Amino acid sequence: MPAQKFNRETVLDAALELVRERGYDMLSARMIAERAGCSVQPIYSLFGDMESLMRALYEHARAWVSAYNQAHAGDGANPFESNGLSHLRLASEEPQLFAFLYLSSYLGAQSLDDLYRSVTQPGVEECIQELGHLDADAAHELYLNMIVYTHGLAVILATGARIPPEELAGRMDASFRAFAIAVGATPGRGAR
Repeated sequence: MPAQKFNRETVLDAALELVRERGYDMLSARMIAERAGCSVQPIYSLFGDMESLMRALYEHARAWVSAYNQAHAGDGANPFESNGLSHLRLASEEPQLFAFLYLSSYLGAQSLDDLYRSVTQPGVEECIQELGHLDADAAHELYLNMIVYTHGLAVILATGARIPPEELAGRMDASFRAFAIAVGATPGRGAR
């Protein structure tokens, strides 16, 4: 029987499954190899060491979440709302993955701007500009404030809280309105 070839994608997919099921902090090369159906040797050949694998896994997980966000792009009234709802849903449905992406040192955020760059979705800032009739700087500020607020709610959900969706939506709407007013917008009802 010919030897099977293991590539980076196969190993990263196996590792991502394990992160989603069990979390990232207990992940080992042996666990990943077992899930991928190989020995640990291909893992070290492909990645060098566990830290390099984890950094590659982090980027692989980010790509997975980007696809997840795209799959849920129409869940809200507009891209801005859909983005926030998707973040909350991820925290609730995928708490282990959420912890790896947003509560681990792999995030590497050294500032709020780093956090902003790590979670923004294409088209959302432009949507905010249109919704609030805002310039780019004000839309950026409003988006950053909502990211911080939404992330706080998401952390609560990732730890197991079961807050009713209508309560989350009400809090998100009230926060959006307050942040919009703070940057000079006058949002109408249902503008978020």
